[in-house]
Amino acid sequence: MCKKLAKKVTATIVKGMILCAVLHLMGCANSKTDVLIYEPDDELVVLAHGLGRSGWAMWRLAQRLEDAQYKVCRLDYATFGVSVAEALAETRKQIDDCTAQAPKVHFVGHSLGGLVIRAYLQNNQQNLKKARMGQVVLIGTPNKGSELADYLSDSWLMNAAGGITRALVTGDNSLGNKLDALDVNSGLKLGVIAGTKPLALTRGRFNGPNDGLVSVASARLSNMSDFIAIEVSHSQLRYNAEVAEQTVRFLQTAHFKHE
Repeated sequence: MCKKLAKKVTATIVKGMILCAVLHLMGCANSKTDVLIYEPDDELVVLAHGLGRSGWAMWRLAQRLEDAQYKVCRLDYATFGVSVAEALAETRKQIDDCTAQAPKVHFVGHSLGGLVIRAYLQNNQQNLKKARMGQVVLIGTPNKGSELADYLSDSWLMNAAGGITRALVTGDNSLGNKLDALDVNSGLKLGVIAGTKPLALTRGRFNGPNDGLVSVASARLSNMSDFIAIEVSHSQLRYNAEVAEQTVRFLQTAHFKHE
């Protein structure tokens, strides 16, 4: 009995440590978008952040995209304490606002941001009829859910975080699994980047290559146009120079650079 109780207490402590570490990595979110003015030949990148982050968390990737001569609209939306419907409604409004006058629109999403983009393109792509559709890049996105979210699913902190957080599990309740495949037959090109540098604290929660929060298997999509794995951890994907270079390469050519 004592051994069983000790094992249960230890598991609870470990889950708490993992969740605290994940929340620390995620940071905080705000709610505002950039205001942009477009020239006729401008190309816009809609940049979507991950769970518990803000538009500011994407500043380095945004800077590198701007250096490549793209206009960038960084979404900035709440994810903790909100439902999936609330998060998607807020991001739909922000995307509509920043793409209203854009001549050409690309989408880049990190982690949950990739699911936000998939949801928008599934339900609101008609709103982009005035713009030419560019490429889509998903970076470390849990397209099939996260095994780590499964492990933490019975934590009270996980439940308190809200519906959008609970939707990151695997299986039928996963937001990614509920979304349709993007219509690549329409000419849309989809690139997927996955991280392969695990975290010591979460390594045991995955059966294959992962970035500490999302497995490579979950990031992959059957209809992706190209795929590349880079040895970077989940939170560092948005800061990494190679990730940025590969993102720009895909936006320009619809292909990653493979050695």
